[in-house]
Amino acid sequence: MKKLSYILLLTSLIFSQGKKYEGPDDPAGDIAAEREGYMTGNRVFLYFRNNTELSDWPKVNVSRWPNNLDGVKMTDGIGLLVGAKVYIKDDPTTQIDSVVVSDPLEIGDGEGLHKLYFLQTSYREEMDVNPPVHLNMVFILLLVISMKPVNIRP
Repeated sequence: MKKLSYILLLTSLIFSQGKKYEGPDDPAGDIAAEREGYMTGNRVFLYFRNNTELSDWPKVNVSRWPNNLDGVKMTDGIGLLVGAKVYIKDDPTTQIDSVVVSDPLEIGDGEGLHKLYFLQTSYREEMDVNPPVHLNMVFILLLVISMKPVNIRP
């Protein structure tokens, strides 16, 4: 009986080592992809970056209304939030649910699925940092060299 228990335990350890990741290629963002510009419509002068940050402090020429010499600075900075809801299959055999459901027909009303909400931004202060490597955990875009469409679904 003891020998059978060991064989079952060993078999389950050998065959339960997971499976190969088959999801999309998800590289880290590249700081070189950051861009900036100015919006000058509707009598507003507003500096923006494509990392979700509007305006900048202490610069004085970044957010002004009205957009003329008499305009006053509107804001010192705003961090926009980018969010998404992801559905994950509920696996009763484990505490780690990691199978993402992306088919709208399978999602239906969401019953039997966990909902995971992602919310990211990039702002100049109060951001998460990984101290050993001095890495800011922020919203950084990918640097895409080619203009070909990128398929993010497997």
